[in-house]
Amino acid sequence: MGKQYIEASEDTETSKQLFLRALKVIPGGVSHNVRYYPPYPVFIERCKGSKIWDVDGNCYIDYWMGHYAHIMGHSYPEVVEAVTKFIRERGYHFGLVNREEVELAELILSVLDEFEMVRFCTSGSDAGSFAVRLARAYTGKNKVLKVRGGWHGASTDLIKGSSYPFEEKESLGILDNVYENVILMPFNDWEETERIIEENKNDIACAIVEPVLGSGGFIPADKDYLVNLRKKLEEIGALLIFDEVITGFRVSLKGYYGYIGVVPHILTIGKIVGGGFPIGVIVSTRDIMELSSRERSKPSRVLIGGGTFSCNPVSMVAGLTVIKRLISDGDKIYPSLANLTEKLRNGIEEVAKSKGIKVRTTGVGSLFKVHILKVDADIKSADDVYRYTYWEEVDGEYRSYLAKHGVNMVHLCGAISYAHTNEDVEETIKVFDEFFSWLRERI
Repeated sequence: MGKQYIEASEDTETSKQLFLRALKVIPGGVSHNVRYYPPYPVFIERCKGSKIWDVDGNCYIDYWMGHYAHIMGHSYPEVVEAVTKFIRERGYHFGLVNREEVELAELILSVLDEFEMVRFCTSGSDAGSFAVRLARAYTGKNKVLKVRGGWHGASTDLIKGSSYPFEEKESLGILDNVYENVILMPFNDWEETERIIEENKNDIACAIVEPVLGSGGFIPADKDYLVNLRKKLEEIGALLIFDEVITGFRVSLKGYYGYIGVVPHILTIGKIVGGGFPIGVIVSTRDIMELSSRERSKPSRVLIGGGTFSCNPVSMVAGLTVIKRLISDGDKIYPSLANLTEKLRNGIEEVAKSKGIKVRTTGVGSLFKVHILKVDADIKSADDVYRYTYWEEVDGEYRSYLAKHGVNMVHLCGAISYAHTNEDVEETIKVFDEFFSWLRERI
């Protein structure tokens, strides 16, 4: 189908003018490509709970939730209070060690008790890159397995195969020999994955996997796939890394690894554990993590350069506030999130069916993704998304339609927060009902 983008609206004139200004000083008008959609993105003025408001005063039910960082909702009052008090009384960037980083590390490990040490950095992208560096150092091998369609940030090593077509080079400026050490494997296809491992078994340092694919479609890994992967990697002396930057502390206190019962050798987390402020965390056992200790010297150490803002106390305070709440009230919060998200998934599928639109929803816990199908098919991998769905339109006219009707949803994906209500979900299902009527005339 041809691209028939929603026309620019008088209701977002201020956003239009800001975008025209941005185009003059920022390449493409945005500093993160996913934030653009046609004809121009709305510029956000403020946020609260489950809602965001743009600079023209329009309100949207938000399912992007700060790149899925806000499990308790935007501007969570307990975080606002804790951070404001801290800044007023103690400052906001020390650039030195602080009490709160020790407390957050201890709190994380009290929950993720299969592990022994953590190291903080400033983003999930950093955490993934450093985790791979640790695995290579620990095993003495070079090659990394990663899933087709897996996203671990825009690091030089791990960007390979992140978007379709997976075999094409993702970016200029990356040397070919860097890509030679990253091997793509299919998701939820153990037979082919095992074949690839056997072909490269003497050189593989690790496999890095989002156990629930993020930008690849919020598709959960089959338990057998992960069990087999860990077992096979151990047989060849390689490590399993789970990238749970999105799912950590979201689908359960122990993330997806705790939800499904498969423990990786190294875990990366972020987003929620920073309470909505910048953070990345590498979590593993003492023997692996101590390779990065400052007590080791060149050439026997792994450099994890946390960055100027690593362990900044504001992120630590915000993270402590949210994680403590999840620990104390998780038995109420997690089921509530899962039930509300299931209501949304089921409601969207029902209204799609009533309009004759083929739809599958994927996700786990409070995460969901809407797949609009070209043909009836199960969605088990990122390859399936690109093979069977109208994926090209997702961040074009589909996203534009939803935004124009008061719903902010990137990639037709979303994360329910504890601030979302039944009324939000019912209104969103109503918008999808209208959207599918509009879509029926176009596919």
